[in-house]
Amino acid sequence: MRFLLFLILFLSLVSKSFAQEGKRINLLNADILEGDEKLGKNAARLIGNVQFSHSDAVMFCDSAYRFSEENLFEAFGNVKIVQKDSLTITGERLLYFGKNSLAIMQKNVVMDDGKMTLSSDELNYSLETDQATYSTGAVIKDGENILKSKRGTYFSEQKILFFKDSVELDNPRYQLTADSMQYSPPGKKVFFTGFTIIESKGNDSSWIYCRNGWYETETGKSWFGKDTYVVSKEQTLFADSLFYDSQLSVGTAFNNVRVKDHVNNAIVSGRKMDYDDGKCYSLITGDALLSQLISRDSLFLHSDTLYATWDSLHTVDRKWFAYHHCRIFKSDLQGKCDSLAYYSSDSTFRLYGLPVLWSDSNQLSADSVYILVNQGKIDRMLLFNSAFISSPVDSVRFDQIRGKDMTGYFQDSKLDYIQVEGNGQSVYHVKNSKGRITGVNRADCTDMTIRIENGKVSGIHLYVLPEGTLFPIADTNPNEFRLRGFSWQQERRPKNKADIFFWK
Repeated sequence: MRFLLFLILFLSLVSKSFAQEGKRINLLNADILEGDEKLGKNAARLIGNVQFSHSDAVMFCDSAYRFSEENLFEAFGNVKIVQKDSLTITGERLLYFGKNSLAIMQKNVVMDDGKMTLSSDELNYSLETDQATYSTGAVIKDGENILKSKRGTYFSEQKILFFKDSVELDNPRYQLTADSMQYSPPGKKVFFTGFTIIESKGNDSSWIYCRNGWYETETGKSWFGKDTYVVSKEQTLFADSLFYDSQLSVGTAFNNVRVKDHVNNAIVSGRKMDYDDGKCYSLITGDALLSQLISRDSLFLHSDTLYATWDSLHTVDRKWFAYHHCRIFKSDLQGKCDSLAYYSSDSTFRLYGLPVLWSDSNQLSADSVYILVNQGKIDRMLLFNSAFISSPVDSVRFDQIRGKDMTGYFQDSKLDYIQVEGNGQSVYHVKNSKGRITGVNRADCTDMTIRIENGKVSGIHLYVLPEGTLFPIADTNPNEFRLRGFSWQQERRPKNKADIFFWK
């Protein structure tokens, strides 16, 4: 029985010894080895060409203290760890624990995996998990990219770095700062979270702000999410998220898209925007809205689609096109049409597809209408082919003017007078001093001028072969005094900004 117990104890001790031996640090070389009782009973001092091995790594240093019982050593001078012939860590001082394969490297630490280098004052590296951590700041160089942060973790096997606290990425084309970031050198892909700013180093001095996203440094593709802002000299863009390819200069913004044009003092918004700088266009869909400041008052334009183009030099010349179900609202001007074009070079809105406009009590329509803006104010309105103006006198009677073409002139953005050219016809209700209607003047002539006061027709001047008849009001039927093409569309007039999103 004693022999059996002795055998069991012996085998247990041998098994434990072999298990410990498998984890023990191996001394490969030292020019001088001497005991040092001041350090401990099983401590030794090693000097000159010191080499250790443990797990799959070899360690070099000028001198070291070895603690056999604790299975650790402390190395000094030209310290170097080589692992798998691909990863090296150098420094001035190393504390290595064989029990858990943990290396603590200090002073002028440099880790190199053949493609990337990490420099820090102190680095903790686990040979078991291939994981390196630092908390005293580090600089990582990978090709043309330089990364900095106060804290970080590097997984050498997967080639992935995690950065936290004052993260900076310096690239020849941009500078990135973030709260935290993940960097994958094989694909040169950067993931960032928290408060992030990316500043361009180009001539445009643009910058991007977001709260999460990713960027591929080699392909130039990127995605920015959560409160994305893009600011340049010409424009400011806001969106819930943004995808952009810098090599192709194309991108797409999603949800709550808003673009402010600083040059033309305009704002465009929608649910989605596609952008192509190479082809010089952008396309906005989903509740598309263009806001343009005119006469210290915003003009709002809504349509199914907004399309913008510009020249390759990005000058102030920009063209906006609105397609289908266009509606306009301004406090003193409203309108609708099928499509519209706006050129910043001549500050002109061009309305096509059964355009109808309302100014005060006047309704204006034609085959096409141009609105000319000068120094931020509406200057003129050109009506081409089948031009028609009408305004209500009462619930059943209307003053009407019809002609081939018309030009409306504005004073302080208010319609002042209208010039009719070709095939002029008019129906004008005459009133006495008490404001009562006394008659209806029906006139035809080649050209005419209509004066407007307080938003209503105040007088008509006829030119070139005028013919007119004044009918007593008692002898008239309102329905008989409707010029050809008359169509009162007051129910389709936008009453406010929100109304332009509902087509009638």
